[in-house]
Amino acid sequence: MFTHKHELESGRTSCVSQQIMGFSPCGEVINYTGVRTLSWKDVIDKASKVVTFFDLAGHERYLKTTLFGLTAHAPDYCMLLVGANMGVLRMTKEHLSIALALKVPVFVVVTKVDIAPDHVREQTIQQIVKLFKASRKMPVIIKSEAQVPMAAKNMANDRVVPIFYVSNVTGEGLGNLRSFLNLIPGRQHWAECKNEPTEFRIDETFTVQGVGT
Repeated sequence: MFTHKHELESGRTSCVSQQIMGFSPCGEVINYTGVRTLSWKDVIDKASKVVTFFDLAGHERYLKTTLFGLTAHAPDYCMLLVGANMGVLRMTKEHLSIALALKVPVFVVVTKVDIAPDHVREQTIQQIVKLFKASRKMPVIIKSEAQVPMAAKNMANDRVVPIFYVSNVTGEGLGNLRSFLNLIPGRQHWAECKNEPTEFRIDETFTVQGVGT
């Protein structure tokens, strides 16, 4: 999710961006109609479940921003994106180690499978499997929708790491990933906190000349 002009030009996320995805009782994504994209208010009003995404920077130059996003927003899970044509990079390992240190359960989405040759994609998967086994995790490649419910259920124990293949061009694997996001349980029990004092978090301040903070 690109917010600033330099992000569009470079293709690199440099800040923490936020987006939501709403699901109907049948598990269908309701963010879009045939004509337009629904507003956040419309999505929340219509959805039986809402998933919030925080898009964090992948480039090492913005590692501090990524650290801030993982700590300040207290996410339930970490979705680690790996390009099938790029393989496991140094920053992939860095981001994984941060998520593990914070004890945030991880699942992996291998993207761009449509442009990666078979042997390159297989090499990438082997690298990912090896990486998680070294961390004493159990990587599971999701090949069919029948595997999705069990994968979602087991995420809570922070032992199993589901791995999805997707292509935004051909649509391969997107159905499995959407089903997983719909079924995955929340780790925070916010209903228990509704009677607690309200807490507001300030993550940024700005000084405008002549106006103040």
